[in-house]
Amino acid sequence: MTPSEQCKAAGLTGLAELVRTTGESKQTLINWHRNKPQLFKIVVSGALMHRIREATQSIIEANGG
Repeated sequence: MTPSEQCKAAGLTGLAELVRTTGESKQTLINWHRNKPQLFKIVVSGALMHRIREATQSIIEANGG
């Protein structure tokens, strides 16, 4: 599975979203995918949690919370 496919399987839009979320370069993330697969998996999971937290906060704020 490519890095982008792994991101999409986890629920992100792709590798570009992971680049934006982490601030890491695309090449660094590709290297982590290749050389440190467990780290890459954890980073992807963290990025997804970050996205969920931001979406939840937006909903709360939109509803006067």
